[in-house]
Amino acid sequence: MPMDLNDNKKKWKNLRFIDSFRYAFKGIQTVFQEERNMRTHVTLGLVVFLISSFLKLQQEEWLWIILSTFLVVIMEVLNTIIENIVDLITEHHYHPLAKKAKDMAAAAVLITASFSVITAIIILLPKIWNIFF
Repeated sequence: MPMDLNDNKKKWKNLRFIDSFRYAFKGIQTVFQEERNMRTHVTLGLVVFLISSFLKLQQEEWLWIILSTFLVVIMEVLNTIIENIVDLITEHHYHPLAKKAKDMAAAAVLITASFSVITAIIILLPKIWNIFF
């Protein structure tokens, strides 16, 4: 007997709105526990926020710092998702397309992290320079 698609959807769909948040926070917890790079990105982001708080940034500068930091975190989550899906599909067997997908996902994180570093240099370096010189 064929499975009713609505029955299958009910098994995967959040029954309550609050469940969406619970599962999202579980996802955040999982990525922090399992991904060293995520912990590194967040730690560096917090360091940048701490430094920024002492440099009296303008509102626009804060927005760029926050945007670039959050983009790195988001890209790391997406990279982790892609890696997990590829591993699930390939069952941990090597496939050249799987490697390409994982490498490109990692490249997206690297590019975004580079954007974040450039943003921090443009905004923070002149302010730090003025303090010391």
